[in-house]
Amino acid sequence: MDRVSLRFTGAVVTSVIIAIMLTILPLPDAISAWKPDWIALTLIHWAIVLPRRISLLLAWFVGLLVDTLYGTILGQHALGFTIVLYFALRFSERINPLIIWQQIFMISIVLSTYLLINLWLLGVTGNSPNTWAYWLALFGSLLIWPFWHKILGLFVVTRKHL
Repeated sequence: MDRVSLRFTGAVVTSVIIAIMLTILPLPDAISAWKPDWIALTLIHWAIVLPRRISLLLAWFVGLLVDTLYGTILGQHALGFTIVLYFALRFSERINPLIIWQQIFMISIVLSTYLLINLWLLGVTGNSPNTWAYWLALFGSLLIWPFWHKILGLFVVTRKHL
């Protein structure tokens, strides 16, 4: 059996900060609809790899930070990220960190739920998107997941345990 541990103290927080920076990074209009949800993917990664090292409280505070950065309803992203992490933690016991198709299936369910919650909140406030392009972020996230999972894997050390 393998034992997984963090490469350095604060690896989870560092990866979340990197995800926040990638989230606020502006992209050209042609590809901005495909922009992956870096923060949600990072939270899902840590839920799969080290479920005992990530907390719903971290997801809530990161969501509040994103709400203030984007100027959205306070709690919109906080609620979404907390639900993403909760479902990812629940599914993580059934997901093998090495089998990518299981991860992609789980991510599609979790991120679809997240996008539906955000869509509902946008609809309640009268800011509902008028096109199907809203869902392209889901496909962008699924496409980038194997690479992002591999990059975040550099933050952990795997030791053989007898």
